[in-house]
Amino acid sequence: MLKNYLKVAVRYLLRYKTYTAINILGLAVGITCCLLIMLFVRSEFSYDQFHNKVNRIYRVSQHEKYEGQDFVNTVTPLSMASVIQQAYPEVESSCRVFAFNRLVKVGNNSFNEDIRMVDSTFFRVFDFKLLQGDKENPFPNASSVILTNEIAKKYFGNNADVIGKQLLIEVGDEKILFTVSGIAEPNPEESSIRYKLLIPYANAKYMFGPNAFTSWFNVQSETYLVLKEKTNMAALEAKFPAMIKTQLGEDYKEGAFNLRLQPLTAIHLDTSLPAGNEPISNPKYSYILSTIGILLLLVACINFITLSVGRSSSRAMEVGVRKVMGAERRQLIRQFWGEAFLLTLFSVVIGIVLAFVFLKPFNNLTDRNLSIQFDFGLIFFCTGLMATIAIIAGIYPAVILSGFKPIEVLKGKLKMKGNNWLRQSLVVGQFVASIAMIVCTIVISQQMKFLQNKDLGYTKKQVIVVPTNKSRKEGLSLAQLYQTELLKHPEVADVAISLYSFNENAWIEMGITDDKKVYHSFQFNAVMPEFIKTMGIKLKEGRSLDATNQADLTQSALVNEAFVNEFGLKNPVGKKLPGKFDQQIVGVVKDFNYQSLHTKVRPLMMVVMPDSAFRRSENISYDFPPQPRISVRMKTANAVANLAVLEKAWKTVVPNQDFDYKFLDESIAAQYKSEQRTNAIVKIASILSIFIACMGLFGLATLAVVRRTKEIGVRKVLGAGVGSIVGLLSKGFVKMVAMAAIIAFPLAWWFMNDWLKDFAYKVNISWWVFALSGIAALLVALFTVSLQAIKAALTNPVKSLRTE
Repeated sequence: MLKNYLKVAVRYLLRYKTYTAINILGLAVGITCCLLIMLFVRSEFSYDQFHNKVNRIYRVSQHEKYEGQDFVNTVTPLSMASVIQQAYPEVESSCRVFAFNRLVKVGNNSFNEDIRMVDSTFFRVFDFKLLQGDKENPFPNASSVILTNEIAKKYFGNNADVIGKQLLIEVGDEKILFTVSGIAEPNPEESSIRYKLLIPYANAKYMFGPNAFTSWFNVQSETYLVLKEKTNMAALEAKFPAMIKTQLGEDYKEGAFNLRLQPLTAIHLDTSLPAGNEPISNPKYSYILSTIGILLLLVACINFITLSVGRSSSRAMEVGVRKVMGAERRQLIRQFWGEAFLLTLFSVVIGIVLAFVFLKPFNNLTDRNLSIQFDFGLIFFCTGLMATIAIIAGIYPAVILSGFKPIEVLKGKLKMKGNNWLRQSLVVGQFVASIAMIVCTIVISQQMKFLQNKDLGYTKKQVIVVPTNKSRKEGLSLAQLYQTELLKHPEVADVAISLYSFNENAWIEMGITDDKKVYHSFQFNAVMPEFIKTMGIKLKEGRSLDATNQADLTQSALVNEAFVNEFGLKNPVGKKLPGKFDQQIVGVVKDFNYQSLHTKVRPLMMVVMPDSAFRRSENISYDFPPQPRISVRMKTANAVANLAVLEKAWKTVVPNQDFDYKFLDESIAAQYKSEQRTNAIVKIASILSIFIACMGLFGLATLAVVRRTKEIGVRKVLGAGVGSIVGLLSKGFVKMVAMAAIIAFPLAWWFMNDWLKDFAYKVNISWWVFALSGIAALLVALFTVSLQAIKAALTNPVKSLRTE
C-alpha cells in the first residue's frame, strides 16, 4: 500500500513540474537561510557553555554611587578575589584575569601581543585545554609563560619542542625573561575569555603601584568566582555589604558601594555592563537575525501552503473519481499528506545541501567559523520542520477534499467555500513580511550611509595610526624619534603623537568634583601640540597648544564644547580648569566625534603632559592601555606606497620591533561591524523574500489562468482586449499587495524606530521609504502575474473554448 501511495505521489509531482519546482525551490531557499541564521544565533547564545562548572562560575561587577551618579565596572580591585574567598565558605575557588598589550621579543624578532595575566587556578576554574604542562601548577615560578600552540609555532616553528624555551616580555617598565612552562589549545570561538599568552599574577607588582594591591577604589582586574554546589547566588550577594563595610572602613557609605555576580554565560550578550577584557555582542542583532530567519522560512512555508491549497481545488474531480472507485477517506488523507511530506522532504534535503554550499560565504559575512553538525538540534529542527509543514500544507486537501461527496463533485455542483479567503490571507501574509523587510533594508542602508558620511569634526582620510606598543615613557621617546624620521619623507603631510587615537573608541575616563561640590566625569587624552592641526580639529575660541610655548607643555589645556556645557563655564578661555586641576584653558575646540556615533559627544579635556592631571583626578579608568600612538597623514591615497614609506621609517628607528598599523577610516568603519553585517543580511533576505513570494504568485497566477481559461476565451470572443484580460487577472493580486503594504508599514516603522534608538546620531524615517517599498513590491508582483496574464490574453480564444 505504501509503495502505491509513493508511486502515485511521484507521478503527480512529475506531471505538474512547474508546481513541484516552485514549491520545492521556494521552501528549500527558506530552509537554507533559516539554517544558516540558526547556526549564527545558536553560536551567539552558546558562549562559554563548554565549561564543566559553567552554572557555578560568576564574574564580579562593582557598582558605585558618587555625587548622584552611578558607576559600574566589570574590573575590580586586585585584592577582592582573595578577600571574598576567605570571607565566604560558599566560594569554592577564584581567578583573576588582567588583559594588556605588550611587546614580546623572541631572539631578534619582536611581536606585539595581547597578554593575559592570570592566577594559577586558571585551568581549574575554566576548562581550557592544557596540551603540555601541569594543570594543577601551570606556573612553576613567576617567570613562567604558557603559549597557545599557534603562538608557539609562530615564535619557534612547527617542529620545535618549546617547553623550556625563553622569550622576553615587557611587563610595566620591566623587561622580564620568561620560560615556556606549558602549551594550551587556543580558546574556543564561543568564549568570553580569550588568550594567546598567559603569565602568572606574581608579575602584577611590575604593572601596578603599591596602592593598587590594597585600595578598593582602584579597579584593574576581572574577578571570577566558582560557587560551591547548591549555593544561592542572591543570598551570597546579600552578604557582600558587611564585607565591603569592613574593607572600606571610614569610607563606607550605605548603598554607595556594592558588588554583583554576573553568570559567565550572560557576559557575551549582556550590554547592561561594560565589556571588560573582551568585546561583547548586542543581543538585539541576534533577535533581528532570528526574526529574519523565521520570516524567510514563514514566507517559504506560506508559499508552499498557498500553492497546495490553490492546487487542491483543481483536484476535486480526482477525489470524486477515487471515491467512486472505492477509495476510503483515510486512504485519501494518507495520499495527500504523503505528497506534502514528499515535497517537504525534497525541500529539506536540498535546503541542507544549499546550506553547505553557502556556509563559507555566510562565514565571511558574519566573520565566524561556523560549521554544520548533524547533532540532535539540527535533526530535531529538520524533522520538526518537515512534520509541521507537511501537516499544515496537507491538512486542507487531506481533510476537506477527502470529505467531499463524490456525486456532487462529478455533477459539478461542488462549491469550494473558504478556499479563496484562506489563499488570499496567506498571500497577504507573505507580502507583509517582504514589504517590511524592504523598508528595513532601505532604512538600515540610509543609516549606514549616514554613519559613513557624517562630518565627525576631524579628517579621517589618508591617516594611518601606528601604535608604539610601549609604556608611556618609552613610547613617547620612540614616537618622537619616529616622527622626526617620518618628516624626512616628502610623502608625509603631517605627523601627530597622542596617548590615544580615534581607533580605540574610548579614551581615559576621569572624574573630578567642581567648586560647587558636584561630581563630573569626562574623557581625557594627552596630545602633542600638532595633534589638533594634523587631525583637522576646529577651534571655536581661544588658541591651540603651542610647541614653542613651554607653559603649554605642563600648564595649558584644551577642552571641547561639551566640557564647557557640562561644567557650566562662561568665557572659559584663560580660566583655570575646575576642581583640583591646575591647568589653564587656552582654547575650546568644537565638538568632534572621538567615539562612535552610538553615543553623543562627551566632555573632553586634552593636555600635553598628563602627569599632573593623573595625580589630581579623583577617578581614572580606561579600556585600552595608555600607550603613545602616532597618527600619520599622507599626501596621497596610495595605500601600498604609503605603508612602504612608514615601514621603512619604522625599521630605521626600531629594526627589531614589528611594524604595526591601522588605517583610521577602516578602524572607524569597524565600529559599526554589527550594523554592516545586519545590513548585508537584511538586503539578501529582502531579495529572497520577494523572490519566494513572487514564485508563489507565479504559481497562483498559473492556477488562476487554468481555472479561468474558458472565461478568458468568452471575453475575448466578446471583444475584450489584452489590457482588459491582464487587468482582470491582476486586479485581485494588486489588492492583496496593497493590503499587505497597509499592514507592513506600521510594523516596519515601529521596528526600525526601535533599532535607531541605539544611535545618538541617526536619520529620520521619511514617508518616501514606505512609498518606494510599496511601489517596488507592487511592480514586482504585477510583473510576475503579468507573465501568465499576457500569455493567457494572447491565446487563441477558439483553443481556450475547446479546453475544459
